[in-house]
Parts: sequence; structure tokens; C-alpha cells
Amino acid sequence: MTKDIFRKKYTQHKSNATQRGIPFLIPFEEWKLLWVTSGKWEQRGRGASKYCMSRYGDLGAYEIGNVFISTNSDNIKDGNIGKTVSFETRAKISQFQTGTLKPWVAGEKNPMHRPEVKAAMSAATGGINHYNQKGVNTSMGYFVTAKEAALALNISKSTIEWRSKHNKSGFSRPLLAIA
Repeated sequence: MTKDIFRKKYTQHKSNATQRGIPFLIPFEEWKLLWVTSGKWEQRGRGASKYCMSRYGDLGAYEIGNVFISTNSDNIKDGNIGKTVSFETRAKISQFQTGTLKPWVAGEKNPMHRPEVKAAMSAATGGINHYNQKGVNTSMGYFVTAKEAALALNISKSTIEWRSKHNKSGFSRPLLAIA
């Protein structure tokens, strides 16, 4: 058993390539030099942002001139260029991703979570600007929103909405003018 981690990983890489039916023609010294000069040895391994040794076009043997160091996600993308995805595979991917947030909207990265954006959205779509906003006629006059009527009359908003919907106690919705 060897204690040299480079030798161990080289043997593993060579064995994996052989099992996949890919010729592995890089001598140990050159393989090690590729990793050391790339500066990515400490960042290699499993995971999308980790690094691996890739082949150009995902074709041919592992040999000098046909390999480079790249992230695992780039290696997978390069290997899938030109391949078609079957309907069954798309369905499985869709089922797997259902309910999972995309990385650009998860948690703090979601622009809708910033207070200034929330305030701007509320101002743009709230109250009088709401797409479903309906005015209220009362015995005290017309109010643009049920919330304004609730504040002015000291009655809960839900009560005003119910009374205006059902034309009770002098409350009603204004008739819409048909153009």
C-alpha cells in the first residue's frame, strides 16, 4: 500500500478510465505535473464546483494534449453538447427538481427578500394600485379602497368588504362604467 496520495489518486483515475473503456496513456509524472501546475489539486473531487481532469470534446484517450483541468459542472456540460434528452429523462429531471428553489432565488440571494424591493412592490401593487381594487360606496361617501373606508369609519376591513359585496347597511360597490 502506497502512502503517496498522488500515486493513489493516479492509480484510481487510471483504473476508472480502464473500467469505462477509455485508454489512459499519461505517465504518472506528467499526470502529477498537470495537477500541480494547475493549482487545483486541493480543490479536486466530487461536486459541481470541484475540479477534475477532462478530455477535449469528451473524446479520445487520456493523453497529453487531450486533457485539461476543469470543474465537474463544465466537464458534464461539455460531455452533453449535442446529445438529445429523451422525454422520460426530462420527466425524471422535472420530478426531481419539483419544489426545489433555483440557486439564484434561494434565501438571501432572492431579490424579492430585500426590504427596499418589498416596499417598492407593495407601493406599486397595493391599495389603489392593486389590480383587483374595488371602491366602496358608504353613507359617508365614496372610498377608493376598503382599507381607507375601514380607517375612516372605524370598522374592520373585512366587515366593509362583506357589507359592500352584499349591499348591506348602506354599503355597495360602485357600478363600473362600460365603455
